[in-house]
Amino acid sequence: MACLLVLPFASLLGLASAQTSSYTIDKVDHQVQVMYSGHVVVIDTIYISGQVNYGFLIGLPYQYSADVLKAFAYDDSHLYNVNLGVELSNRSGLYGAEVNFNGNSPNIFSVAFVLSNSLLSEGDSGNFTLNYPAYPSLTQSVGTCNVTVTFPSAPSSIQINKDDGNTNSANYVRTNLPAYTYSIGKAEVKLPIGSVQISTISNLNRQINIAPNGEVTATETFKLESNSTSPFGAYVLSLPPQATNVGVTDPFGAKLPIKQTTGSNVQLVNVTFSAFIYRGQSTSLTLQYNLPGATLEGTNYVLSDFQLFPRYQYLVTNAVMAFNPPEGATIIAPQVSALESSSTLTRQTYQDTLTVARNSISYADYLAPQQNSIDLSYSYNPVWSSFTPTFWSSLAATVACAGAVVFQRGRTKESYQTKARKLASHVPSTEKAEPRIPPEVIRTGQPVSADVIKDFVDTYEIKKQLTAELRALDVRAQKGKIPRRQYKTQKQALETRVEGLSRNIERTKAIFRGSSGTLPDLVKQLDLAEMDLIKSKQEIEKLEERHSKGEIAKEAYKQTITDHQKTYDKAESAINGILQRLREKTR
Repeated sequence: MACLLVLPFASLLGLASAQTSSYTIDKVDHQVQVMYSGHVVVIDTIYISGQVNYGFLIGLPYQYSADVLKAFAYDDSHLYNVNLGVELSNRSGLYGAEVNFNGNSPNIFSVAFVLSNSLLSEGDSGNFTLNYPAYPSLTQSVGTCNVTVTFPSAPSSIQINKDDGNTNSANYVRTNLPAYTYSIGKAEVKLPIGSVQISTISNLNRQINIAPNGEVTATETFKLESNSTSPFGAYVLSLPPQATNVGVTDPFGAKLPIKQTTGSNVQLVNVTFSAFIYRGQSTSLTLQYNLPGATLEGTNYVLSDFQLFPRYQYLVTNAVMAFNPPEGATIIAPQVSALESSSTLTRQTYQDTLTVARNSISYADYLAPQQNSIDLSYSYNPVWSSFTPTFWSSLAATVACAGAVVFQRGRTKESYQTKARKLASHVPSTEKAEPRIPPEVIRTGQPVSADVIKDFVDTYEIKKQLTAELRALDVRAQKGKIPRRQYKTQKQALETRVEGLSRNIERTKAIFRGSSGTLPDLVKQLDLAEMDLIKSKQEIEKLEERHSKGEIAKEAYKQTITDHQKTYDKAESAINGILQRLREKTR
């Protein structure tokens, strides 16, 4: 019986061995690219002889496992899924990934890993140290491995230390690279000042607003946090090359000076801040620019091959893009059935919106043949552009007529009461005059002026900024970087300002709720997003307290806090989007 069990098992092992050895790896091009934000992209282009019958295995030294943000594989015409965290033939010390070719057998393909910017550390005067995988870890030996290490700007000096020898060149070659190679590289470089800004863009909200005449205006709002040891007073942003009329504003709406440089596939905009940003501090920026407009093809308007996101030279953790056609338009394509799981099509009474969400996006996403652009078409009747003005003109005329009737009746009644008031005027009154009550601000069904909306958005942005300053103040106090008395005084002053702003915000919300148009719905969405934001923040604080007391396992803590953080970021992104839509109403 034992022989019967062992023989089939042995035959399976032989079959698997024959299949996995049906190819050889001739060459690997190992590229290590450092982004402007300090994040690292590792791209291994693999040249194979033979056929890959099963999933292809590749790995990194295990110390990089916590830094892997995303991974994908591709060839000239396909995008392949990559399963992370798999075993690399039971070899310890390696973090494995498996490429699923879905029945294809490419002879040349690439595997890309996007890593965090914690691998790059900053010294003084443009000196940086990069910790990176010197070579890929493969299940077979490689004939030749060509390695290239690149930065946003060419380094004036570079020294690379690795276990098989050091070099002062950004390019080096290893022949007969052994299977399951474990090799750590350390590159010490000197770069031009400002060529790398170690930073994090946690949330980005991109609104594509289309006017009735087809004109396209893009607005990007995002949160930028400094992870750099030295303060920086400028940042280089990435825009589509076709962008025109570019403007950048700070959280208070002040316009910031910019310098533009246009390339073949991206436009770089160097923004100078009004104040330096230090490590751990964050700021919000808003970009606005025009793009080529929608064209009329037959009875529909079309935006062809529209870039979902620019080729960002930095990494954006969570990005949301929304197409907002003119009021009254109906989105014809893409159909709901053709949308990805991260996309949603919302149809309201007078407004269709197509939303696309992506995680950890950068120029690396354009390396693979995946959907980075979209063909949008919508139907629109130009009569809609005059619907709103006509409606309010008719309403104003009706109100004016009603007011005239009331006024005429009031004059008739006044003629009978005038003499009575004159006769009674000489009689002294024994009652005190009551204070005059101002008219009610909220008028149900009435429009709200652009000034009121602008004041609301500005107040909300100031409140967000002050709340961020409160959080930063708490962090400084916890680290003992500010005297206790000064901390209490500053915190009380900030909290008082936040309370006053909150009261103004709630009063204006009440005006919006009683108004006409889309404002009541926007306030409802804002309230829901604020509730999600508060709830997720409370859950994060509770979770951190439990973790500090040892009441929850480390893995469970990491998973749960990641979920709550995603909810928090999503709510924050929703709030930014709503504020941007309100700001659009003031233009």
